[in-house]
Amino acid sequence: MDTVGESILQNLDPSNEYRGYTEGWPLTDFSSAITIALSYLIAIAVGTTVMKSGVAAIDPYPIKFMYNVSQIMLCSYMSIEAVLLAYRAGYTLLPGNPYNASEPKIANLLWIFYVSKIFDFWDTTFIILGKKWRQLSLLHVYHHFTIFLFYWLNINVAYDADIYLTVFLNGFIHTVMYTYYFICMHNKIPGTGKSVPIWWKSSLTMLQMIQFLCMMFQASYLLVSGSKSVGKRHASLYLAYIFSLLLLFGQFYVSSYSKKPKKKIA
Repeated sequence: MDTVGESILQNLDPSNEYRGYTEGWPLTDFSSAITIALSYLIAIAVGTTVMKSGVAAIDPYPIKFMYNVSQIMLCSYMSIEAVLLAYRAGYTLLPGNPYNASEPKIANLLWIFYVSKIFDFWDTTFIILGKKWRQLSLLHVYHHFTIFLFYWLNINVAYDADIYLTVFLNGFIHTVMYTYYFICMHNKIPGTGKSVPIWWKSSLTMLQMIQFLCMMFQASYLLVSGSKSVGKRHASLYLAYIFSLLLLFGQFYVSSYSKKPKKKIA
């Protein structure tokens, strides 16, 4: 599998301009990454089968409580640290910041961000345990599975310069998202089993799509400007991948919030 991984990296970075510093770091080899990603899919299949075999829904409240709090803290840290590192390095918002493969400013933070995507898999675990099958959508599984593998690419061939912006954006969005999840755990009306509607729920999805638009602008600018802060093949793949997420999240937004309820026939 490492041979496959090497072929992928060589294809994205034929001249080896953007790699080397993170080689040998924990979980940065392709064997580890693909094993974790495939184990995630297997766990979904097994967990779904078990929970649909007659097992009652489980709500591990203490674990979810600690998980959401720790995610809020972790994502907040990554978002703030990305801004501080970029400021110290003299980076600007405009893409095209100088990439330093041998002395990167963002590599350590990006590795934490990459590993945090494994931590995110707990989202799916809670969905399966709670038997909330509507939430176990193609969008959910595709997003978690592919984002982890894409950041395996980034930790190997895009671990400096403009990558700080994606860490900041994603860290900020996830801070808001896990705050929302935490509120959802405590918005039940006592004695009714009903939940108090959270008015800004749709705004969270809109924020996610704005994030993707910012990332697509970044990738497009890098391609058009001919900047060498990231390889052209990588930038093209990045643009296509983020566009796929934008389409899926847009479809979710329309189906969840934009469709008008059908009028009842008397």
